[in-house]
Amino acid sequence: MKRLQALYQRHHDVLFYLFWGVAATVVNLVTFYLLTQYTSLNYVINYSVAWVITVLFAFYTNKYFVFHNHHDSTREFWYQLVTFFAGRLLTYLIGAGLLVLGVSVLKFDSNLGKNLVNVFQNVVVIILNYFWAIWVSFRQKS
Repeated sequence: MKRLQALYQRHHDVLFYLFWGVAATVVNLVTFYLLTQYTSLNYVINYSVAWVITVLFAFYTNKYFVFHNHHDSTREFWYQLVTFFAGRLLTYLIGAGLLVLGVSVLKFDSNLGKNLVNVFQNVVVIILNYFWAIWVSFRQKS
């Protein structure tokens, strides 16, 4: 039991990050679904709105529940918010690039191939987002 507690203590940030990441995914899927069902907006607009809502949700959950980070000024809050969005936009582009590489260039273009590439790019993006949050958006003050 003590080993489990020690393991939890060592990795609780990662576990919370994964929990809130799943919650953010649910927010994204539900938001996109509702927008496509109840609006006549283009799917790209729906995707963009869902992405913004999801990143805002992820920002607040990461800031307060995962990294327990607080800000000392309005300027620091805006720095965290802008860098968080910038990091998510950057990893979005990396993920899209990996999808294009895997599907169009490497020809993993079957349904199974596309889904495997998507799983791979999601793992890469999740890892990059975690380290971006630690090293840039919510880095500890020295």
